[in-house]
Amino acid sequence: MQVFVYPDPYMHRILREVKTIAVVGASANLERPSFRVMHYLQSNGYRILPVNPGLAGQTILGERVHESLAAIPG
Repeated sequence: MQVFVYPDPYMHRILREVKTIAVVGASANLERPSFRVMHYLQSNGYRILPVNPGLAGQTILGERVHESLAAIPG
């Protein structure tokens, strides 16, 4: 598996500029890290797009869950 490491200034710039973030492996389970990450992002002004084929069509934190990244409109 390839691991990507980016410098902090680059990541800070990305997070300042984007408004929507897809979360692959999204979970509706409050105990799961992916749920906590989505909640944190949402509470800090980002729109989250949950992605999980097993939960596709359901809603997490008010956002419809998508089957895949390719299934996200736009």
